[in-house]
Amino acid sequence: MPLTALLAQLQQWQQQAAQLHIRLPVIWQGTAESLLAHTTALLSTIGYDKLYWLGAEAPADAVNLTGKHNYQLLGSECDILVINAFSGFNADLVAASAGCVKAGGIWLLLCPPFAKWQQQANPAHKSLLPYPLDAATHQGGFLSFLLAQLQQQNALFINEQHVTDPLSWPAMAQPNQAPAPCVTAEQQGAIAAILHVVSGHRRRPLVLAADRGRGKSAALGIAAAQLAAQGKQLLITAASPQAAATALTHFSQLAPAAQQSNLQFIPFDELLRSTQTADLLLVDEAATIPTPVLQQLLQRFSRIVFATTEHGYEGTGRGFQLRFQQYLNQQCPGWRKLQIQQPIRYQQADPLEQLVFNCFLLRQSSNELTYSANNELCAVTYQAKDWLNNTNKLQQVFSLLSLAHYQTQIKDLAALLDNPQLQVMTLEQHSQVLACVLISSEGDIPPELANQIYLGERRVQGHLLAQSLAFHLAQPKLASLSLWRIMRIAVQPVLQKQGLGTKLLVFVSQQAKQQNIHFLGTSFGVSTELLQFWQLNDYVAIRLGVSSDKASAEYSILMLKPVTADGEVVPQLNRQFGHNLFLTLSGQYPQLSASLALQLATPLPDIPALTEAELQQLALFCRNQRPYELIDPILQRWFCRHYRVLQPELAAPLCSLYWQHSSWPDLLTQYGFNNKNSALALFRQHITEFISAQKTAPLR
Repeated sequence: MPLTALLAQLQQWQQQAAQLHIRLPVIWQGTAESLLAHTTALLSTIGYDKLYWLGAEAPADAVNLTGKHNYQLLGSECDILVINAFSGFNADLVAASAGCVKAGGIWLLLCPPFAKWQQQANPAHKSLLPYPLDAATHQGGFLSFLLAQLQQQNALFINEQHVTDPLSWPAMAQPNQAPAPCVTAEQQGAIAAILHVVSGHRRRPLVLAADRGRGKSAALGIAAAQLAAQGKQLLITAASPQAAATALTHFSQLAPAAQQSNLQFIPFDELLRSTQTADLLLVDEAATIPTPVLQQLLQRFSRIVFATTEHGYEGTGRGFQLRFQQYLNQQCPGWRKLQIQQPIRYQQADPLEQLVFNCFLLRQSSNELTYSANNELCAVTYQAKDWLNNTNKLQQVFSLLSLAHYQTQIKDLAALLDNPQLQVMTLEQHSQVLACVLISSEGDIPPELANQIYLGERRVQGHLLAQSLAFHLAQPKLASLSLWRIMRIAVQPVLQKQGLGTKLLVFVSQQAKQQNIHFLGTSFGVSTELLQFWQLNDYVAIRLGVSSDKASAEYSILMLKPVTADGEVVPQLNRQFGHNLFLTLSGQYPQLSASLALQLATPLPDIPALTEAELQQLALFCRNQRPYELIDPILQRWFCRHYRVLQPELAAPLCSLYWQHSSWPDLLTQYGFNNKNSALALFRQHITEFISAQKTAPLR
């Protein structure tokens, strides 16, 4: 077909896509030179306001997307999205950007012929490959997997200037019945629910949840305009101004000039520092905001609406489900969740949305698990090379990882297929994956390179455990040993608390021993519950990162378990870690909870025992016959010797006071004391009870 005829046909198909309210996915195979020239010609014949471009050779008028744009794309739109796969295929960015294409828009993938493409390296996944693999030459399994999936999708396939597979056009979508400015009845219901948050009972927040393009942000703006007309004052916050742009645009279009100031956007960090109040707080794209921030906002505002995208490719969407909704259950049992199903930007049968869901395994299975604790479990190990012939199992594993961990992204799927140093071990029953663990094989670093890492002269990708042992813990020899790092462990939510995670870790240890692995390690955002789980499975803390995670506000902990290595190394590293943490708690870890500080830090061993005279002073304090200031140093030493066996009600505030050096005003606020005297009264009561319980034991 002549190029002019093909371009005319594409223009006609785009118009047809607009009429059907869908996006047009086009997969164009050929040589880079010819396809870029054809694309230039196509762009000159098709009108567009905004062009997004992934890869090299972006035109001057295009927004050239890079990996840093992933979370800035929420709420933004484009008419055409071009993916130049000749310079690599960034799966994460491709998945995230697809939601930006408007109905009637074109999603255009420029690529080599599939037979040639799947034999090439993928430099865009350089960050997924560990040392010493070279992304310029390494052939992983992801491209083969992707092309096998793409060939099954409903898309328009073109080879050079010939249409090889036309699009199967969906039926015309049913016209929407909702009155303007609403588009669907579901959106109308969402707006009514938002209005009810203001007029109903306090402390009953609303969560609007949906996949991309369902109109939840627009619902915020429409509802805000209606509330502004009633004289209400509203605030809106989000991870960035761009994330709230859709809501703000709808509000500005509907609210008259006199009411434009009734809705203000304030960044969440600034909002938490302020004393500003409002009749309603709107939180847009809540899944991209750290959970502790959402918790603080919930405490500050009694009427609040959270709008969130929950699908896996947003990276943090699952965290909102896993963490924050549990917190809502505890703090606001009357909260309501409204799920919006019907798309607005495009119709339900949109072929591009189906393509993205299918190619990146984003569909959560609706199958009910059948599990019997009395039946045998099967433990299975999968390597990267096994997935291409086992797509069903890959779907199960990736779905479980997405469901169970708040930061699972499309790049994790790509890494499973591309990184030969990753393996997955599962517990299965009736071919169902009940639990899985993702393991990175690390270490075996040449001694000279390990020493360079120790000196800070080199860093190597994909060896987090080995690198941390060499650099942070000054143990370069350990980096040259064989190590396994557990990156994720996930158990089906309905089967948690039944010991499956521990059974899986026992299997991992057995396999590690058989393969002569020296150490098992893991690193994660530490919480009291997770720490206890790993400690019960014989993992020991050896390092705590000094900066908290942006998504969870948790510090990253590194834990180690010897397998075939010298058993004395880990206890020694643990003692060193505990003492160092004790000395740096107040300076380096201001956000660490007292309960975690008590579990991890260890006072220096040379703290002298209390004398009989000092014990008498402490007893007099308990009887309110000595002022606190007089026994302050005595109580501090006594606490350091007994902290492990004290009641949490006493241990936590004393830890905050003496180890974390909290000020008295902060201490009173943190633990809900009315004043200093009420705090001292609690100290006296618990110390007296402790002394009484130690009847025959010497108090030292």
